[in-house]
Amino acid sequence: MSLGARIRLTRTQKGITLQELSDRSSLSKGFICQLENDKASPSLQALEKLAGGLGVPIAYLFLTATDKINVVREAERPEYQVPEGLKAQMLSARGRGLKMLLYQFPPGVGAGGDGHAHEGEECHLVLEGTVRYSQGGESVVLRAGDSLHWNGFVPHRVENIGSGTARVLCVTSGTMEEMLECRECEDEPAEDGVFVEEK
Repeated sequence: MSLGARIRLTRTQKGITLQELSDRSSLSKGFICQLENDKASPSLQALEKLAGGLGVPIAYLFLTATDKINVVREAERPEYQVPEGLKAQMLSARGRGLKMLLYQFPPGVGAGGDGHAHEGEECHLVLEGTVRYSQGGESVVLRAGDSLHWNGFVPHRVENIGSGTARVLCVTSGTMEEMLECRECEDEPAEDGVFVEEK
């Protein structure tokens, strides 16, 4: 969708007339008409005024189809298997900056270690079980309902130290799927046994 079409759609969805938008944004009705028909290119200042008049963040005017709501149904979650027995399911859309994963650690199973570091921050919420988190010289034990936030750049390890399966919800800004092997994508191109996400 073009910028002009996005402006027109937003305006009409909100029930704002051209005149009302003109009054709210201090831009002429003719100029807004030209923008909506993609016959003019707005300056950043004009876009800020338009967004203000429409009551939306300026970034909203540049949304693409991939930026909109993306649903991952429970039965359609991409599932990853890590050699240690750890299972992971991707709960968020692929190719986005923020990732949400559900990890299942069998008893005694861990992931990471002295050499395990990656870009991005992580937030973990223990849903079930007892999990030890180690980073640098620090180690903490979390149980169901406990959460933590850390930087993935610092080497770290996560380990189930309980007697049953541990389930952990992880939200990260890192590129986790590139470190996991995707079972549903066995026929997809890979390098060195690591799943390569399509761009």
